[in-house]
Amino acid sequence: MYTQEITRRHRTAFVVMLDQSASMQGRVRFGRMMMTKAEAVAFTANALVTELVDRSRRTDGVRNYYDVAIVGYGGDGVEMLTTDGFRSIEELARHAPRMKSVAFEELLPDGTAAMVEHSCEQWIEAKAEGTTPMYEAMLRVRDMLAEWCAKPENRESFPPIVINITDGEASDCSDSELLDICSQLRAIATDDGQVLLLNIHITSSDTLPSIIFPMADELLSASRHARTLAECSSIMPEAFSDAIHSLKGMGAVPPYYGMGYNATIVELLSIINIGSRSITNMA
Repeated sequence: MYTQEITRRHRTAFVVMLDQSASMQGRVRFGRMMMTKAEAVAFTANALVTELVDRSRRTDGVRNYYDVAIVGYGGDGVEMLTTDGFRSIEELARHAPRMKSVAFEELLPDGTAAMVEHSCEQWIEAKAEGTTPMYEAMLRVRDMLAEWCAKPENRESFPPIVINITDGEASDCSDSELLDICSQLRAIATDDGQVLLLNIHITSSDTLPSIIFPMADELLSASRHARTLAECSSIMPEAFSDAIHSLKGMGAVPPYYGMGYNATIVELLSIINIGSRSITNMA
């Protein structure tokens, strides 16, 4: 299981879910950078899409290894940020945005703060307004993935990966309802395995330690919302255990939750990289 090579014949699917509610206006520190949570979500999502495009480049052009959907949820309800649901990676690359400079406050080595520019492709703009309809978003994604996995051409593919980036509590359901819809989503499968749901919890707290792919005992001091998101997440398959152990270091023992909590930008990208890479090479 979770061993299918990703090829043009056996592409896989990515869904990136972005919390765009009003609470994302809060500021957060990632490493040496200060930004709003909304900016952190956009920064991370933009890096992921750019990485997927770059992975698919070959001398003969961009190969269709991935179908990608980006779903925002916030003040306008649930919004498909990729028109018409899934778009092929080749189509995304063909309509790639121009590089833009984004300035964040950064703590320099001498302890002073300065605005530092970072150049990136901005597929997604930062947005923060309204409530957090996470249940509705998960319901929409569940139905999209059920349709994708049911297609004969996708039955043997590496299973889809969902990456949900949020700062916590859904506004349209109870914890038990959120756990139930996430369980339904994770149960969808190809012949190679079930959907992988990764939750990235962004918090303004700088007192709690960052956690990536937590073990159960690492969540004891986390907030209720963080523990709920961990329970909503996939338990990472054994196929990823060696890579996660290398990332976490000595003392790390599976099972691992597919989640990041209070993590830095570098750690977030490490989570995405492990969660989005097949254990076999792409052909």
